[in-house]
Amino acid sequence: MTRRSVTRFPSAFLIALAILLPSSAQAQQARTISFDEAVAIALENNVSILRAQNNLDVQALTVTSEKADFLPNLNLSTSGSRNYGLFIDNTTFQQRNTITDGMSFNASSGINLFNGFADVAGVRSAEAQLEGQEFAFERTKQTVVFNVIQSYLNVIVARENIRVREEDVAAQQRSLDQIQEFVNVGTRPISDLYQQQATLANSEAQLLTAESNYQLAQTRLIQVMQLDPLGEYAFETPSVDEIDTVVRPLNAETMLRTAFELRPDLRSQEMNIESAAQGIRIARAGYLPSLNLSGSIGTSWSSARRELFTFSEQFENNRSERIGLSLNIPIFNRFNTRTNIERSKVQFANAQLDLENAQQNVALEVRQAYQDYLTAAKRLDVTEKQMTSAGQALRVVQERYNLSDATLVELTQAQSAYTNAASQRVQAVFQFHFQERLLNYYQGNLDPSQSLFD
Repeated sequence: MTRRSVTRFPSAFLIALAILLPSSAQAQQARTISFDEAVAIALENNVSILRAQNNLDVQALTVTSEKADFLPNLNLSTSGSRNYGLFIDNTTFQQRNTITDGMSFNASSGINLFNGFADVAGVRSAEAQLEGQEFAFERTKQTVVFNVIQSYLNVIVARENIRVREEDVAAQQRSLDQIQEFVNVGTRPISDLYQQQATLANSEAQLLTAESNYQLAQTRLIQVMQLDPLGEYAFETPSVDEIDTVVRPLNAETMLRTAFELRPDLRSQEMNIESAAQGIRIARAGYLPSLNLSGSIGTSWSSARRELFTFSEQFENNRSERIGLSLNIPIFNRFNTRTNIERSKVQFANAQLDLENAQQNVALEVRQAYQDYLTAAKRLDVTEKQMTSAGQALRVVQERYNLSDATLVELTQAQSAYTNAASQRVQAVFQFHFQERLLNYYQGNLDPSQSLFD
């Protein structure tokens, strides 16, 4: 094979690959996904939810571990040995100077009877943290659903913009054909034809931008759902005429009270305060004495007494039992207990400050969402009037242009105004619908099982 043929092979392979890849992608059937399916997929695959679930499982194990501290422990041990030369046999307490084998078995157990209620506080602290993790898990699910709603609506708006831009391109094409006829019969100058061609090209460029925005919106939705980025997907979208645009009366104060009552992140922060309070009790337990109960039982066997006693007789004769109580009274521990108490108080105070800060943020979010809802409702009326007026103006200018009473610039401006009005109307309808779900999210009553388009 010549050098030239070798260098041509990779190029030919890449060209063939470039041709085959789009063909295979087109051959792959797109998976149609509804909004409810998108939410279900995100709740199952999203990394944030999986991480929150793992944290919940770890905290449940911590609670189990804290409760297990009330139970006694139990240890079994055994040992075997062979001694050479002089030694003292533990079973006979005699000096021996022969090779002697020995075995021993021992079982021991201990339990704490009192430690200043530190174990009780430890269980309550762990349970509070577990409840806090459950609230955090619930809030994480709401956030993921919220992100799905936002991304899904971006896809819908982007697709509707494509439809508006396609209609604009079709309208501009019809105008171009009409102007071409006018130019042919000499009722319009050739400059009108050139200008309309430029206008049509601009509309086609805006259509390409809308298609690019749609692909970007789809990519972001796929990322939220943690789907295979190489897959082909189609998302079901309702018509803009099917969207409910009824404005509901709302009260900002009621919404704020609902948020303070229902927001899972606030409930989680309250559990952190409860856990920090129990941490102070744990630290104060260092001032109190602790009482422990322990016991053990053991036995041994030696080959030195093998001729006198059987194996089982040695185990019975050499058996020993022990039971004991130990009381520890802290007198001075280099201020460690006092330091731990002060550190726990600071953590408790910080947890309270975190709650106050979270409440302020929630109030700000709810008020902002409320104002955005009112703005979105007003925008519905404005864009409807704007679209109606732009449509009427376009029809009038079109008729005047047909009668040579209006210039092409006026006609182009009227068409552009109508296209923009239609695009603004679509965005206003979906944005209003989105704001309603946004209010649910910020009030903490966003239901993941509720469909976006009821």
